[in-house]
Amino acid sequence: MGKTGTNFERDAFKRLMQDIRLGDINCVVVKDLSRFGRNYLEAGNYIEKIFPFLGVRFIAVTDGYDTGEEGNGTKQMVSEIKNLVNDMYAKDASVKSKLSLEQRRAAGSYVGGPPPYGYEAYREGRVRKLKPDRNTAEIVRDIYRKFVETESYQAVANSLNKRRINPPAIYKKTKEVCCPAETAYKGWDKSAVEGILKSETYLGRLVQGRTSLTARKAESHIQKPEEEWVRKENTHEALVSPELYGQAQEIHRCIQERTRSHNHPTEGCPIGENMFQSILYCGVCGRKMTRHSQVRDYADGRRERKDCYFCLDSTGTKRETCPVANHIYETELSDILLVLLRTEFAARLKKPKSFTGQMEDMLQQKRKELERRLKKTEGQISALSEEEGGKYMAFCTGKLSREEYACYRFRKEGRLQELEKLRDQCRKEAERLDGERKVYLKAVRSLIKCKSQKELTRELVEELIERIYVYPGRRAEVVFRYRDIMRGEA
Repeated sequence: MGKTGTNFERDAFKRLMQDIRLGDINCVVVKDLSRFGRNYLEAGNYIEKIFPFLGVRFIAVTDGYDTGEEGNGTKQMVSEIKNLVNDMYAKDASVKSKLSLEQRRAAGSYVGGPPPYGYEAYREGRVRKLKPDRNTAEIVRDIYRKFVETESYQAVANSLNKRRINPPAIYKKTKEVCCPAETAYKGWDKSAVEGILKSETYLGRLVQGRTSLTARKAESHIQKPEEEWVRKENTHEALVSPELYGQAQEIHRCIQERTRSHNHPTEGCPIGENMFQSILYCGVCGRKMTRHSQVRDYADGRRERKDCYFCLDSTGTKRETCPVANHIYETELSDILLVLLRTEFAARLKKPKSFTGQMEDMLQQKRKELERRLKKTEGQISALSEEEGGKYMAFCTGKLSREEYACYRFRKEGRLQELEKLRDQCRKEAERLDGERKVYLKAVRSLIKCKSQKELTRELVEELIERIYVYPGRRAEVVFRYRDIMRGEA
């Protein structure tokens, strides 16, 4: 896809500059100055300063501009004026482009990218319109009917996945409605279903102009307020009736209200701390597990909150990588971990002072190694600086040519960046070690708590455990943060 000449961060230009710095290119030829760039200041900086320093000749054919051996001093003013004109042209083109987009939207032309799922795009004169895609239009109607029937996004997704219907992104690439049996299937999720159910496009209405782009940076999107969106009625054939669409929106509103109510504690049964939020993963597919919290009412009048962790991929049929239901209750996992912690570190719990001394010795050894590396790196940086002075004197006295000095500077800058990066890494590692002693001592205190503590806390769990993998059948694998030190394996 073409990139605007106002942007010097485009990939092709970056590759050009990389080849120039490596010495593979010594001459740049363009049709005219506007083909090189339309940013007045940036283009002038490259042509008048950077290219001459790197020993690169620049030629703009139709403008008669050449920085060859004879120089181009008399035409410098001409190039600056033309770059300024090109810059003004780019800004004017941006304004005209935005105005053209507004006019096309107002006329009911579809100005987006790929058409929405269920439609395909065609042109009627200069207007781009949508028409139903005979392959997927009926699937969209089924999505709406199934949602109104079940009132569940997941139920709709499961129905589509059982039929191995490709989601919109896959259909757009392959043009295959269903996934072949021999191909790995990546199916629908709740968000894809919800996106279709909320889109007004399926009513025959276009809603466009929700975001705008900056001319200088194509990836910079600006979200516009809803009152500035451009809505156009009856621009194409609707796939669902207003009644069916309205029913879907009412169900969506009810689901949102229920979801908001779940975010608040139930009277008498507040939601507890999510102690495993950052460390609990599915052992089958590797996905982070999700907590589901609900209040149960018992026959004797008791009310109790039960927290359960489960893998989203194992609850539906979206992915085949996690085909078996995988979940575990928080109380079960806590009981497993308390027993494991007391068993795993039984010997260390009896001798906390020995444990602390071992940790101190290890940190001291690491600190000495870092100091040695840092001293060596700073010495290399100093030597490089002294060497540069000698090279500069050789350049000034004519012993080194401009090209040789430019190549040296390029290699020197690269080496200097490597050394400075290494020095910064050593300093950051030293700072980390300074704080690590407190972290390890906190781990010792956490282990001592395991002697008498009957319940786990999030702080205790995150101080001692790096990850927990849960497998079907309520089996768990625990990866400790300080395993080597705690078990005496360092």
